[in-house]
Amino acid sequence: MQPLEVTSRPHDGFTVVRLRGELDIATAEELRLRLRLARREHGDRVVLDLAELEFMDSHGLSVIINCYRSVTEAGGSLALVAPRPIVWRALEITGLHQRLTIVGTVDEAVATAPEPAGGAGEAPESETPEGGEDAGPAADQAAAPVAAAGST
Repeated sequence: MQPLEVTSRPHDGFTVVRLRGELDIATAEELRLRLRLARREHGDRVVLDLAELEFMDSHGLSVIINCYRSVTEAGGSLALVAPRPIVWRALEITGLHQRLTIVGTVDEAVATAPEPAGGAGEAPESETPEGGEDAGPAADQAAAPVAAAGST
């Protein structure tokens, strides 16, 4: 098992978060916390670089779903970049590949992102557990209908 490495940086008004290793039950909470910190530091236009992510289970999917909900509620956006075949398969099985923006490069994610709604470049004022990426296990359960809805 390879531990999850998470790095973040600003890039042309976006928050680029690079994931390397395995995203699963043991590492999902770490990513949830790191995404919250990255959004506070760099804003709600988020690009997740998945090129070096080797595995993702349902807990990882839940973190991504909750991040998507949080950033869009804040007027921002989320794009996924270069998922490997095993990660793509998880997105495909759940139907998330039809609901989320998935592109090949960080530059493509930046170029194709929608313009921010009011205040999207700013860090969120407050975070609440309901539907946010801080929501913990309850949000994992709430995420299931979103994933199922995308597959119909």
